[in-house]
Amino acid sequence: MFIHSKLCVADCFIDLNFAADSSGSINYRDPSNWNKTLQFIVDVVSLFTIGPNDVQVSFVVFSTVATVEWNLTQYQDKASLITAIMNVPYLNDRTNLNDALYLTRTQIFASGGGTRPNANKITIILTDGVDNVPTNGTELTIQNATACKNDGIRLIAVGVSDKVSKGRMLQVVSDNTTDYYHVNDFVGLTRIVDTLKSLICVTTMETSGKHRTSLKILHTPVQW
Repeated sequence: MFIHSKLCVADCFIDLNFAADSSGSINYRDPSNWNKTLQFIVDVVSLFTIGPNDVQVSFVVFSTVATVEWNLTQYQDKASLITAIMNVPYLNDRTNLNDALYLTRTQIFASGGGTRPNANKITIILTDGVDNVPTNGTELTIQNATACKNDGIRLIAVGVSDKVSKGRMLQVVSDNTTDYYHVNDFVGLTRIVDTLKSLICVTTMETSGKHRTSLKILHTPVQW
């Protein structure tokens, strides 16, 4: 007998952090690239239900220094969150991913900072080059990434342009078979939005009968 089925989102109980590169190279190639970065983040969060019982979103921006723009509990509805994202200022200058990962672990996901005990802890890193603070390719970045992963924070990275070192980012991410994505330019970010949603959310197959089968959709990273 044929049973009609459809995919529906479930179990998206996530503490989701974005660590966004705001260095000089972002807008050097195209003055609209920072806005494209922010729109990409808006497109991702728009796919989820935002709130204390669903998905919470924080934001770390990094250039020469890294800054926590807001923590996980500051915006508990989608409209105010989207407004905040689109108003994050562009910084310019260098690429301090090292410090961004340190703040991710010690502030965003620290005990008492708003993270929930049973939530999936995920950080999506967006960058268009090689981290260079305090030095180019600093080992501190790998050390802070390892510390995040040891604390149960899943690191996913999106590299934009051919200036990103794939080998280095594979050292940063949690799973080097599923958690790194490369796009050629900032326009290409739009093509991986749905892929990221499927990657970080557990979905269920809901049928018109009595059976429900759980599955997790994972996508092998592709180059656009």
